[in-house]
Amino acid sequence: MKTPDASKTRSFFHSALTRKLIPLFATVVTCFFTTINANATSSHPAYLDDAYCDSVVEQFVDSGMRSLGKYINENFKPEYKGGIRNTINFLNQRAEWLGECDSYLKDTADSRIFYDEKNTKDIFEAIEALAKELQLVREGVEYPDAVGNNNPRPFVKSRFDTLAKLVDQHHTRMLMKKQFR
Repeated sequence: MKTPDASKTRSFFHSALTRKLIPLFATVVTCFFTTINANATSSHPAYLDDAYCDSVVEQFVDSGMRSLGKYINENFKPEYKGGIRNTINFLNQRAEWLGECDSYLKDTADSRIFYDEKNTKDIFEAIEALAKELQLVREGVEYPDAVGNNNPRPFVKSRFDTLAKLVDQHHTRMLMKKQFR
């Protein structure tokens, strides 16, 4: 019986091993890069997608701002703390939903929820400022007017007007974008 030459056996062994390892290595590398890209979306809830985020923005810009405007302009009464609490909760909830969508869009689509980074930041700050002003009213902070009466309405209205102006600018951009598609 003839024994195989060790140098030829090793060569055969290494080439067979190499043929098996190269596809395995390629698969591992592909999985690695796929995992890196998937991590951006895996850190977000499964229900988040572009359509959901568009609907959240549309609801806030349309019926949400209309309802908020009606409350601030017609129904706001500092002595009714329950309505103020509900409005603060509404603002905080919408800010949370919009923030979640903004984070998702930033990670997956490299875009922002309100046109660009500056407008998004400004709108979130305006929501926070209105909620904070309402919270101060709810806590009983006095807003004396020229006569000395407690009148927080101009302060709250000013915060709302700032938010409404920013949201209206966003809405106008979105309408123009749809028109020129």
